[in-house]
Amino acid sequence: MAVMTLRFNPKTIGLATQVRIIIPTGVHPQDADFEKIYSGKEKLPVLWLLHGGSDNYADWHDCTPVQVLADKYNYAVVMPDAQMSSYANMAHGPNWRDYFQTELPEYIYSHFPFSRRREDNFISGMSMGGAGALKLSLLDPDRYSTCVAISSGVEVVRNYARGVGRATIHTSFHNIYGHEDDPTGVLGTEEDIYWLLEQNVKNGTDLPRFAFCVGLEDFTRAGNIEFRDFAESLGVHIDWYEEHGMHDWDSWNIYIPKVFEFISRYRKEDGLE
Repeated sequence: MAVMTLRFNPKTIGLATQVRIIIPTGVHPQDADFEKIYSGKEKLPVLWLLHGGSDNYADWHDCTPVQVLADKYNYAVVMPDAQMSSYANMAHGPNWRDYFQTELPEYIYSHFPFSRRREDNFISGMSMGGAGALKLSLLDPDRYSTCVAISSGVEVVRNYARGVGRATIHTSFHNIYGHEDDPTGVLGTEEDIYWLLEQNVKNGTDLPRFAFCVGLEDFTRAGNIEFRDFAESLGVHIDWYEEHGMHDWDSWNIYIPKVFEFISRYRKEDGLE
């Protein structure tokens, strides 16, 4: 197991940023023939794991057993930073969406032994990162085979368009989405997850497998149910996991093992494990 923090300067966002990376080696203390294991190593499946709005690249690693799970399932995990960007090309800030769609994956694939194959790439995240995972998986459905949204802020764009939400949060969304004079202008754009799903269905896109995880007392639960029902009205199935819990790390520690279990279950069905 290797764990590292990478700091580099992507051109797409024009500032230094960090990425926490977990690389399972597949070597355990009882393994004597480590040379054979290393020399025959294939490129690793990779989980792209996104943080929430008040968090950063380190929190998934620091607050959950993701390192233990990565070693158990032999998946690499990439945990990038996105600041408070909603993984968007910000109206008043960096082009984070471009970074996540283009420069970050190319940098990672070119520097680490991670597979580019769709069946080996998965994306997940919580809160802002859950919505980001959904958005990126719908923008690049050929890249990701699986998307798991945890306590997703999937309702945020539509609430912004409706003028719903705390004033301080709403102000930060001006910086992210723009359209200050008419927030409804964000609807029907690449920031609108409902619209992205609808367009993919209309185009007959081969979509990733989706799962949602949300606590029964989580304030995002109603928005997640609304999106699930919308998706299923379009014929898109979403696996659903819920337990008692709020919008906090106690809940997310319940769900991060389910992310790995969900991915592994379908990989086994597909003969990949």
